[in-house]
Amino acid sequence: MSQAAPADQAVLAKTHRFMLVSDLDWTMVDHNDGTHDKLLAFNRLWLSEFAADSLLVFSTGRSPELFHELAGEVPLLTPDILVCSVGTEILINGTPDGEWEAYLNQGWDRARACAIAAELPDLVLQQDSEQRAHKISYKLSVPDPEPVVAALRSQLEAAGLDTSVIFSAGVDLDILPSRASKGKALSFLLKQMESKAGRPEVGVMVCGDSGNDIELFAVPGVHGCMVANAHSELSNWCEAHGSDQLFRATKDGPGGIVEALHHFRQAAALCLAPGRPAALSAMACVLTCMPSQGCLPGCFPNPAKSDTVQRRMALTSNLAWYEDWCNASVPKDADACSTQMQFLDPSFEYVHPSGTIMNRAAFVDWFATQGYGCHSGSAAAAAAADPTTGGGGDAASSGRHCMWLDRYSERQLAPGVWLARYLEQHQPFAAGKHTGEKRASRWASVILLQQTEPEAGAYRVAYVHESLVPVEQARA
Repeated sequence: MSQAAPADQAVLAKTHRFMLVSDLDWTMVDHNDGTHDKLLAFNRLWLSEFAADSLLVFSTGRSPELFHELAGEVPLLTPDILVCSVGTEILINGTPDGEWEAYLNQGWDRARACAIAAELPDLVLQQDSEQRAHKISYKLSVPDPEPVVAALRSQLEAAGLDTSVIFSAGVDLDILPSRASKGKALSFLLKQMESKAGRPEVGVMVCGDSGNDIELFAVPGVHGCMVANAHSELSNWCEAHGSDQLFRATKDGPGGIVEALHHFRQAAALCLAPGRPAALSAMACVLTCMPSQGCLPGCFPNPAKSDTVQRRMALTSNLAWYEDWCNASVPKDADACSTQMQFLDPSFEYVHPSGTIMNRAAFVDWFATQGYGCHSGSAAAAAAADPTTGGGGDAASSGRHCMWLDRYSERQLAPGVWLARYLEQHQPFAAGKHTGEKRASRWASVILLQQTEPEAGAYRVAYVHESLVPVEQARA
């Protein structure tokens, strides 16, 4: 009698429409964007139009510890799969992939590789958390790093060690088993998926900014987005390997990823037009085309089923408006507030984490009066002190209290009645400030009612019940 697949392998056993694989630092996360507006825009797009049937994969040079540290400071979604430590660790729904670990153990001699690297004084070991079972990490801060990198590769090869040396971001150097890299980890995942439910039906898109992302772009059949702030090692590679499968963004970080998705959405119109070019890239159909409309094989149909997109968009767009209202970044307009509150059904009931219960009239009254600007104080506090000078700052321009949804799931209770469950995150952000300890998280259970009159909107909210979540349990 066969056993049920473990929870981690169940992810790979499902049929998925699309897979997005992104580096983190300076790709999915722009550290120059103090309020993370671009990342939050990506979150809304992904949660609304992709998350229902697609995989989100973060592929990072960070160890799991440093990933969780980052996830506590910026509004990252929880990924379906996390590839850490430059491709040497794969975690699926938080569980290490034992097959990948066993594969990397073959022929790996960590102690000998360390001994050889120790003979090069320019290599400085990184912190302990970055030293992993299948990764040895150094800082190389010299004007001309290439001779040092070449010498290390030569000495490892002369010793008969089957290793890879990855130099990225102008300062980070990693020694890995030759079987490991971001690209090889992705290839391994795709092979696992192929042996189960098959690869993502309409393709994979990778996103990156530095040298350790090159192997992601080199995986056969993938499409790529190089963000505008990419380092020269990736930019040069993309220049040499340019194709219609590669998009060079004009915006930094997550803004470039969203830009790439919108670029392919516009190009998709060509796929539907009479007399479209026969050689049109499949990636040109990335967002809007559906197979029933005659798209070319391999296009990325979008969105997911329209009914789930309507529910998700209703919730994310409503939360975005709440964020603006609570930050007092929109005028205090009673009519505008009343119009927005039409999203709430006349039967609406709200259960606060404290246990307080409010009907629609009480909730609307509180929100229209006390709710306006209620978060501007926390944003001001986050932005008040300059981390280098200790001086004050303009809170309106440098700080913002942000809200986003994560870990969304839903099920139908009855015809036209849906139960949605998600993690609602609140956190003030300000350039140069660490605010992870100020994150407030709550699980929300929401009942949505489908509307028959188009002017009423596709869905209304009838019930919200929220419960607080400890900070350590609320990170991606």
